[in-house]
Amino acid sequence: MPRHDRREPARRSFLKLGTAFGLSLSAVLRRQSAGAPTKPSRATAQNMILIWLGGGPATIDMWDMKPSASSMIRGEFQPISTTLPGLQICEHMPQLAKLMHKCTLIRSLKHAIPAHGPGSQYLITGNLPSAAVEYPSLGSVTAKMLDSLGGVPSYVTFGDPPSREAGYLGSAWNPFELDASLPQLPEGISLGADADLTAFQKRVRLRDLFDRQFDSRNADRVASGIDAFQQQAVDVLRQDTVRKALDIETVPDEVKQRYGTSTVGTNAIRARRLIEAGARFVTVGVDGWDTHVNNFTQLRTNLLPQLDKALAGLIFDLDRRGMLNETVVCCCGEFGRTPQVNASAGRDHWSSAMSLLLAGGGFREGYVHGATNPTGTEVSDSPLGPADLAATILSRLGIDPATHTQTSSGRTMPIVRNGRIVEDLLMPAHAT
Repeated sequence: MPRHDRREPARRSFLKLGTAFGLSLSAVLRRQSAGAPTKPSRATAQNMILIWLGGGPATIDMWDMKPSASSMIRGEFQPISTTLPGLQICEHMPQLAKLMHKCTLIRSLKHAIPAHGPGSQYLITGNLPSAAVEYPSLGSVTAKMLDSLGGVPSYVTFGDPPSREAGYLGSAWNPFELDASLPQLPEGISLGADADLTAFQKRVRLRDLFDRQFDSRNADRVASGIDAFQQQAVDVLRQDTVRKALDIETVPDEVKQRYGTSTVGTNAIRARRLIEAGARFVTVGVDGWDTHVNNFTQLRTNLLPQLDKALAGLIFDLDRRGMLNETVVCCCGEFGRTPQVNASAGRDHWSSAMSLLLAGGGFREGYVHGATNPTGTEVSDSPLGPADLAATILSRLGIDPATHTQTSSGRTMPIVRNGRIVEDLLMPAHAT
């Protein structure tokens, strides 16, 4: 399988563009506009936030508990009731329990790749991994297909979620990457208080002169001179849009406490603020879910409480701000974990049956899709695969998953191969 840790230095050094007055930012923004289609009337959402649980979450201990099964399957946790009548989830997710009437819970996702790398690739791209082609992430597809807004990068990632890159679409659609911890704001995303605005304008005019001379000898539209995208890059630096979105010092303490003070909570706030500022797709990578050992201790003391606050805070905040209808929130990992608890009080890889959570963006509220058998080993009702999930999400963003794109070698292929739009997951047309 292709390596996914290869990325050009420009993506992380993108943050440093401000130190050179950001004039190269326009090239990135210009490329992001190429080929953006008209949004179909079917579209409900404009943005997406993916909370990626790297390692594979034990969804049998979260959203599809089996309290009537034997102790070596049901585990150590108790189910609690939720705001959706008849639905119970894990006792260590009390904040999400209060919001399940706003969510879509899928309990019937399955595939046949219980391995981290290719399993992640399958979920994040919607395409079965292939040695012959590197498929683009859904974030990269979104960045290419939808216009960016407000001069903010269309596609942003926190941490190092796997398979996040653009594959055959080309590096222009790779994400704007940020460290998950982000202890302080990165340099170069604004002019700064001490910037010499006169010098800045002189550099803009100088770049304008060079580009006009270059364009007179070169008809390449992508390499054409300073245009609307150059002005957008200048505006980003002047307006401090990205810096302000990442800086949560001004966020009220009440909001911070709602999301929690963990890294995932902080980055969920930043994701919401980036979407609000104009980003289209933000992935928040959360590591540590590969719980082969001490699964219940890790979930109880760390993973579930942090995720519960961050995800519930995000859904609540988006809804309160009137943004939930236009923003898809998805929380999942590459696979689930074995129903049978192992000898180390852990659970191992299991892709034959898993759950995931969706909210907003035109997905049905207060809906549980599919089911697993009493032991959680198999899907017993309404199965769907990663391609179906990807096709359905893209349809919410107004992107036809059957749209053909072109590889660098000139080969055309659909964005998602073999995926179907699962209509049962969607709000009725009259309700969207």
